[in-house]
Amino acid sequence: MQLIWLDNLHRRGVYGFYRSYMPYTRISRKEQIALLINDNEHTYPADSDIKAEKISLLINDDEHTCPPGSYIKAEQILASLRLRPIGEFNLLNGMLVHPDHRGKGIGHQLMQRVADKLTAKETYLFSLPHLVGFYRKHGFSQDVQAPNDIQQLFDKYTNQGKDLVMMGYTKVNNQNL
Repeated sequence: MQLIWLDNLHRRGVYGFYRSYMPYTRISRKEQIALLINDNEHTYPADSDIKAEKISLLINDDEHTCPPGSYIKAEQILASLRLRPIGEFNLLNGMLVHPDHRGKGIGHQLMQRVADKLTAKETYLFSLPHLVGFYRKHGFSQDVQAPNDIQQLFDKYTNQGKDLVMMGYTKVNNQNL
């Protein structure tokens, strides 16, 4: 498995991934998108549910480089998440593990691999209640005082009837998964 951060110009296949499994999602151009991909394409059947679009990559982190002209196929996407800038802060959203790979620790691996980005800016998320335990294992806590911009967005969503729990990244050691 490999972690890849996509730039704004190379996201077409990611839109299809979200459209298939999280159709209400709206991806902002300001968001950073992380993919955990299977770099051995032969592990997926040819009749995969995801279209075999090619996603060109422009890797923006030195540790995640790949040769010019490289690509992945959309069926290689195991999981994705997005970091949305809100003022000086980040909002982690759109955490999605492909349905065929849930319960295999893929989400935990993705969270571990993006941990360095969570410390770059104060990071918050709005969790579904049944996922609070998952995010706690990765250093998020409900005991946070959110900045006004984050709180207003949370209030907007909860006032629409969404059952969410606000959490903030507290940089707790997450090695015991």
